[in-house]
Amino acid sequence: MFDCYNLGMQQELPLPAEFDERRDAPRATIERRYSIRVDPCDGRAPFICALLDFSVTGVRLELPDDMPMPTDVMVLIGDLSHKARIVWRKDATLGIDFVDEHHSIF
Repeated sequence: MFDCYNLGMQQELPLPAEFDERRDAPRATIERRYSIRVDPCDGRAPFICALLDFSVTGVRLELPDDMPMPTDVMVLIGDLSHKARIVWRKDATLGIDFVDEHHSIF
């Protein structure tokens, strides 16, 4: 079972030099027209982030502020939640990979 409440905090993850070429799936660019909720699983409530692009393997998000984030989070999409991992970060922008299949949160 995924225990998202006992994870260490990590301030900044490096941005891979060639992250565009390392994608496993094509991305659809959204450029902030939609939002998505992220649960940092550290006692803070889930918060809304701007969705920049997405694919079947992950998302690129913009945080509301440049805040500390743990490496492992839950991405909440409607009634579904995805275990996810922050794989790169540049300021308030995050690259997030989905770790597993989706789960109903209800």
